[in-house]
Amino acid sequence: MQYSIENLVRLAKRDNNLLRPYLYINPLQGKHIPTNPKDVMDMCRTLAKMVNAAYPDDKLYVIGFAETATGIAAAVSHYLSKIVYYQNTTREYREDEEYLFFTESHSHATEQMLRVAGVRECIRRVNRVIFIDDEVTTGSTICKLINVIKEKYDEPNLRCSIVSILNSMPKERINLLKKKGIDFLYLMELPFEYKINSIMDVEYDESKDTVIESGRVDEVDEIEFLSDTNARNILNFKKYDEENKRFADFVKNALRSKYYRDVLILGTEEFMYPAFCLGDFLLKGNRVKEVRVHATTRSPIIASGLVNYPLFSRYCIKSLYDDSRVTYVYNLREYEKVVIVTDALNRNSGVSDLLHALKSVGNKDIILTRWHYINENANPPAVLGRIE
Repeated sequence: MQYSIENLVRLAKRDNNLLRPYLYINPLQGKHIPTNPKDVMDMCRTLAKMVNAAYPDDKLYVIGFAETATGIAAAVSHYLSKIVYYQNTTREYREDEEYLFFTESHSHATEQMLRVAGVRECIRRVNRVIFIDDEVTTGSTICKLINVIKEKYDEPNLRCSIVSILNSMPKERINLLKKKGIDFLYLMELPFEYKINSIMDVEYDESKDTVIESGRVDEVDEIEFLSDTNARNILNFKKYDEENKRFADFVKNALRSKYYRDVLILGTEEFMYPAFCLGDFLLKGNRVKEVRVHATTRSPIIASGLVNYPLFSRYCIKSLYDDSRVTYVYNLREYEKVVIVTDALNRNSGVSDLLHALKSVGNKDIILTRWHYINENANPPAVLGRIE
């Protein structure tokens, strides 16, 4: 499929970010804007075909970037013919893990991390490391991680590629990084700071912003899926994909046999790919007429009622992972069924805030699904498996 800037770009204004006040929102990404999961997967399949054509013989280790690109990175990986290993970067710190640290200077949350268990073995068993992000403007964030990996593991000639939906990097910058052994693949070239003046005058609109402080614990139907696969660790991707199929079947059985007119599947922060898989599974199984997927996010973006502006409502809620952290969910509406998909196990006020936000727009039939990690402290290299 051929894509255009009109397909892939909506401009929005970040809230209180003077360093980079604009944000490109991809309406097909399933992050900020509710999206048909088929559209997400089709876009990622197209990008994967480019990777397959460029590196037909390379065994691949894919790293997806938190938080916005974790969903599409895994979805691209689903269509890669030579993928072996997969992992997300993260902003969720655990004291019992060792990390590589790097920064994303323009972001609302600058600290990024990569769990290191198994990384040395992975990069020595593959031919290329693929770094996937939704949009690359300067490449500095990914290059910081590449440099840290090369230095940490003494791999100066490590073959790396940066893969993205959008690329705004000047040709001079791309050529400079290519000389350093970094390749680039992307669906669409976007002019640097494309049309940013069109949203610079957008002002905060209190009527489009709702701060949720439910102050209570809501009852909700809840199911728990037990799994030993966590994408913040290095995974054999085929195993991870199989686990997502098992998850989708598990949730389908919990929904029983009812056919739904429309369903929202809402992921949380870094946890998006299982929501994509579930939505795609329900559509293909003719269990629903329409499905939309998106996720809560740390990204503070202004919502506005202006014509053609992409975000018409914002709900400020406590994070399901840490109730001292504010997160956001955009463009909520009423659905016949809502399925929250999360790997947060905290029974904190973040859950109640999210339920309150969903109910405030008319949603009554809500189910909370928790992906519960077992054997979380297992050493990833022990389960990397044989490369076929």
